[in-house]
Amino acid sequence: DKEILKLVNKQGWTVAHEQAWHRWTTEDEKILRLADKEGQTVAHEQARHGWEIENKEILKLADERRLTVAHLQARNGWTTEDKEILRLADKEGQTVAHWQAKRGWRTEDKEILKLADERGWTVAHEQANRGWKTENKEILKLANKWGWTVAHEQAWLGWKTEDEEILRLADERGWTVAHEQAKEISK
Repeated sequence: DKEILKLVNKQGWTVAHEQAWHRWTTEDEKILRLADKEGQTVAHEQARHGWEIENKEILKLADERRLTVAHLQARNGWTTEDKEILRLADKEGQTVAHWQAKRGWRTEDKEILKLADERGWTVAHEQANRGWKTENKEILKLANKWGWTVAHEQAWLGWKTEDEEILRLADERGWTVAHEQAKEISK
């Protein structure tokens, strides 16, 4: 009975939320949209446990931290190439693309690679942190708010370059890509 699923406690947690926590699923949009006091919907709870949906309106449902259903699906390995969904950002600026990259997804789309969170950590940084390499100077120069570039991140994982402009890129401490590359050489 849908009315029973809508019964709510003081925190806004419905019977449907509780059932979803126990891996029950529904495709009923009205039930999926039921939200607790923090904005967590039944769809969020289902996605947290591995359920997936392609409905863009459901994917965009966000809680008070701006965490979307798409973020939770990406955490579980789901991927999309839809730029509107990839750009969805949580309160800290982490996009769905960041979350997908954390799970091994890759893109070469410069617009998506440049998406940055509040610390300046880009999707390119996230991919480089997981072994992805690029020689594109524009992307290599992308820096977080402390000056750590994608080139620094790649060098940290053993990537080498002889390009002097790239080797001279320095973070706020003056630590260059050359420093990071030399550290790898001495291992």
